[in-house]
Parts: sequence; structure tokens; C-alpha cells
Amino acid sequence: MDSKYKTGLFRFILMLGAVVMALLASQADNRTVQALLWIGALWLLASATLHELSQRWPARAPWQLVPTLLLASLVWLEPLQFATWLWAYAILLMLPQPRWVVVLNVLLAISSWWQVQAHLSTEQGVLSALVLASLMLLGLARVQHYRPLWRGVSDRVRLIPGARLWTVSQLLDDIPRESARSDREGTYAELVLLRTRHRHCWALSQTLSEAIQPFEHCYRIDGRTLATLLTSRNREHARQRREALLAKLRHLHQSRVVPLDYPLTLAAECQALARQDAPVVIIEREVAHA
Repeated sequence: MDSKYKTGLFRFILMLGAVVMALLASQADNRTVQALLWIGALWLLASATLHELSQRWPARAPWQLVPTLLLASLVWLEPLQFATWLWAYAILLMLPQPRWVVVLNVLLAISSWWQVQAHLSTEQGVLSALVLASLMLLGLARVQHYRPLWRGVSDRVRLIPGARLWTVSQLLDDIPRESARSDREGTYAELVLLRTRHRHCWALSQTLSEAIQPFEHCYRIDGRTLATLLTSRNREHARQRREALLAKLRHLHQSRVVPLDYPLTLAAECQALARQDAPVVIIEREVAHA
């Protein structure tokens, strides 16, 4: 199944969950429970909306803590009403998350079961504990299957399906390729490094992708650093393109421009970008290829 159809289905499930929680909230008598259900509905709605806008899904805390803490709070407040929600802990364990969040989920699941079993007979309490433990073990087993996939997300060539945002590993492959092409075709190519705040990195990558040529790409080096390889007819054309590009980019703190005929290494240039005081540094010296 194509990724865009999976994305649409996932977004639909989030929206459906938001509607269900909103209906439960409208019927709840306990004001605290009602508030928690409304928070859950808004969180699901916001997640579906943000997922549609950016097609990104965070793989780290603290966003996973929202459903975990909401679930635990609801079970603690109304154990009988939300007793069947205990099984959701097994699903939460399958989400991409740090190990300490997994431990927290297990502890909260045990605590929630303890709240529920106080209203059950001994046999029912033991049976519910066995079922919950079995489901959570299945969830943990499923995590081991998905963990290599999550670990490989950062190594993907294209970070987001359909977007012109590529990884640093692809940039390392493209630099020598574009340098050789520049020599062969007599064009002028340069590496442009851009540094911004972490919260502006995604917006900057979108603007950068729209400003460059269709055959050029945007690369994400880390949470604050982006790069692109500009190919121009000559040095003067490169200067014009560079100035026009930098003028379009908002929230840009520093930039560093290095021609590909300069003996550069990406790691050294990124370190120099992080250390530089000037907002723009342009390396002018040209060195012929060996």
C-alpha cells in the first residue's frame, strides 16, 4: 500500500478517536474526567492536523507521555468506568519511544491494574492481571520487531516521502558527484550551509526547497543545520542566485558558502559554521581539482 494511503487512514483513525473522546467527555459527570477526555480529544485532533500538514511523526518523548498519563489518570479517577481501557497499555508499548518511557508505561499499567482489581473478585483480578501481562509481553515483542525500522529512520535517504528533504548521508554522496559533474560540464557548484534555531528548521527547509531549482535538493544535517548544492553557469551567476536565495530565507542565523572546487570536508565546514560570528561567510578561494 502506498504511504500516502496509510497516512490518510492513520489520520482518519486519529480523527475518529477524537470524536469518540469528545462524545465521552460530553456525557461524563465527573468534571475532572470530563476535562481529561476533552484534553485527549484535542490532542488527537491536533496530532491528526499536524500529521496532515507536515507528514512528520515524532519518535521521541514527550509526546508519547500525553496518552500514557491521560490513560493512567482516567483509570485512577474512575477505575470501573475505564477498566477496559487497561488493554491500551499494550498498544502504547508498541509506539517508538525511549526505554525509560517503556518502563514508565509498565509501572503505570501495574498501578492502573491495582486500582481496578480493588473492585474485582480475587479470580477476576488474577485473570485480568494475566491477560494484561500477556498483552504487554506481546506489545514488547512487537517493539523488538519494529525497533530496527525506527533505528533506520535517521538513515533513510529521503526524510519525508514526496518532500525534497534528504539526509546528510545523501549529501556526502552528492558532493563528489556534483563536483565531478561541475568539472565535466564547466559549471560552477557550491555548498551552502544554513543554520537556524531548532524550531525554525522545518519551516526553513520548506522555504529552501521552494527557492532552489527542481534538480537541486535540500539536506538536513542536524536539528539546526540545513544544506543545499547550488549549480550555476559561472561565479557571477552563482553570486546572484546565492544573494536571491538568502534574501528569501527567514529565521536564518548563519550561512556558509563553499565552492565545490575548494578542498572541503563536510564535518569541518559544519564545525566552522557553528563557530563563526559573522552571519554570512563566503569562501572565495578556488583550488583546482587534483
